[in-house]
Amino acid sequence: MKKLLLFFLVLVFVKGYSQDKTLADLNDLVSRDSSSVLLLFSYPDSIRNDILIVSTYPQGLVKMEEIQKKSSESFRNVTTKYNRNKQKKLWEITRYPELVALLIKNKDKSKSELKDLLKNYPDDVSKAAIEFVKNDPEMLVEMEGIRTGFEKKYTETVKDFPEEVKKSFSTLLQKPELISILSEDIKTTIMLGNLYKSNPEVVKHAADSLYVEITKANNAELEDWKDGINKDEEVQKELKKIAGKYEKEEQEYTDDVYYSKKYDINIYTIMPYPYWAGYPYWYERPYWYPYPWWYHSGFYWHPGGTIIFGGMPSYYFGWWYYNHPRYHYPRTSEYFHHHYEQHRRSNQGFNKSTKESHPLKKR
Repeated sequence: MKKLLLFFLVLVFVKGYSQDKTLADLNDLVSRDSSSVLLLFSYPDSIRNDILIVSTYPQGLVKMEEIQKKSSESFRNVTTKYNRNKQKKLWEITRYPELVALLIKNKDKSKSELKDLLKNYPDDVSKAAIEFVKNDPEMLVEMEGIRTGFEKKYTETVKDFPEEVKKSFSTLLQKPELISILSEDIKTTIMLGNLYKSNPEVVKHAADSLYVEITKANNAELEDWKDGINKDEEVQKELKKIAGKYEKEEQEYTDDVYYSKKYDINIYTIMPYPYWAGYPYWYERPYWYPYPWWYHSGFYWHPGGTIIFGGMPSYYFGWWYYNHPRYHYPRTSEYFHHHYEQHRRSNQGFNKSTKESHPLKKR
């Protein structure tokens, strides 16, 4: 990622003064270890544009975070009367924003009619929906009340914003991890928004160019990751053991729909948990998209014995690994840290988890 910083420095010397200042400030923002800019700029053009627009209205993000804390707390409170299995079903239902209202409207239909009505939903979601609408419809009414309460307060928050800004907020709400990142790193968001307001075309151009560089760097990093593992049989043996333990622990949270298509890592379009509800509290760390375990690990073993790579491991997998020292293997831990040292400026989630646990992370 050093090339990314050099890229900005070169631009600073070839532009006019106002552009120089904007690029220099943006370069400084990107350079900070705590900055979320690299991650934000790794999204495609249309999303980056919405990110930049939303960053100019940080007051909306602050207010939305306040509203979300209350709605997610309310949702968690009303689900605590159930065991973990039923709570999980309710969280799955929330991932389809129109579903609860549809169930309430058709609560008097027979199970067979409901099954036909819900035929386009995943089987596990359809079964859970029918279970609740027939046995505990009051719960669905409470859920819908919390959701519509959030929507009402959200609409009130953005009502005086320009239409373009409202549209960008609505788009990012469909990607709750971005709203969360922008809210949690509000200082970076404010600085980015100020830079964008002062010189929007320069920032957009720089963001476009940085996206290309990030994509190249991420692809190169993945190739380094795979190449290093393929060349080290000891790491492969240890990773196979680690993957087995990770799969076993994650089975509690994995839907049957994933197991019916096991190891088909490229086929999923996953609906996130909605911003108003948050992600299930038992994950402990940001987990907006319930991908199967092998997506988060980034690798698995084909029944024939070959390791299959799907991408870099996620932050969640890294967090899991570093918080389970009993699963650590010396060669693999050394490899993880070595990879991090070679890609210290990476925006990949796994590197972030390694950085947080790295004994030399503050140097």
